[in-house]
Amino acid sequence: MKRLMALSLMFSLSAFAQEKLDLSGLCQGKNIPKDLVIVDKGFCAEYLKLEVKESVLTLDKGIQPNVQIKCPETKTDDKWKLRLYTSHSFTTYFHSDVTFKSSRYNVEIKDYQWAERSSREFFLPSEWKKPGNNPAQMIDEPTNTFTMSLEKNGNEFFISAFHPKFLQAPNQVKHITGTIDGVAVDEVAPVSKPFDGYDQVPGESELVRNQNTHKQMSFEIGYGHRFTLIDSRFGSIKYVPSIGVGVMVGENLSVMIKEGQWWEFDEYKDSQYVQGFGGSITNRLEFNTKKERVGVFYENKLAYYHQDHGFLDGSQKYNLGFMGNSFGLKFMIYNPKNHEKKL
Repeated sequence: MKRLMALSLMFSLSAFAQEKLDLSGLCQGKNIPKDLVIVDKGFCAEYLKLEVKESVLTLDKGIQPNVQIKCPETKTDDKWKLRLYTSHSFTTYFHSDVTFKSSRYNVEIKDYQWAERSSREFFLPSEWKKPGNNPAQMIDEPTNTFTMSLEKNGNEFFISAFHPKFLQAPNQVKHITGTIDGVAVDEVAPVSKPFDGYDQVPGESELVRNQNTHKQMSFEIGYGHRFTLIDSRFGSIKYVPSIGVGVMVGENLSVMIKEGQWWEFDEYKDSQYVQGFGGSITNRLEFNTKKERVGVFYENKLAYYHQDHGFLDGSQKYNLGFMGNSFGLKFMIYNPKNHEKKL
């Protein structure tokens, strides 16, 4: 019987010798030819076990993890950027109570009024042509502001140099109390009595000039934060609120008509350079080109300084408040992003 089965298997195998034998299918009872008789004595069970192990092993060897290794990108936002702001300011000075103390003029003037000396004529070429003038004066003469800022991750640290020019407003009539040339006064009167035909009355206020224009500077350091309002392919609009603290320096010039005279004056130029301390709150709106190399901006600045400096042969004290509205240009001095190499 065994020989008959063996012969049958041999003939069947020889008949399918030219075909691929599917042992897995045969052992699972699939695709068995009609005239093939299989006698299994445990072969299929062992074969299927071996096939499963081999399949798992092959799959394990064949699976390659789909891992993409990327180099970490350099975040240029984490690097410092250096900017320069330059602008012209239109400044409004608030009224303030001023206390004057000197050998002749010891008074307090309520609601004393300061005026801006804009000097905007120095922007005109016609002014440059005048003897002694030149185009470089447009940097110093008008009320300009220069700011250097260092920014990283939206945090901006800055130092600014503001060139204010303020002086006694003309034609003031204010409440004056104290003594003028030893005469007690407590009345509403002109701060600078106009010429009235040599008729000088003791106790009149004849303060001709009181100005802070020469070498007048406000230096501040501060912090601000940059917020992006619009970012497009044409450029971006940023909003930057900031706060600063600083020092006011300058040389006050005060002039008063001499007692009993009309054409002779007591004039004093303050040698005290540091005048006061204070700070400011600033809001800036700027438009930048795509890579921020250049831009334009508007800035509103509200400042307050406590002033204590010279006046005639004495001193004057007051709280100086002012609001500046500036328009100017912004330049990117250094931006690491603009120096990146393209891969």
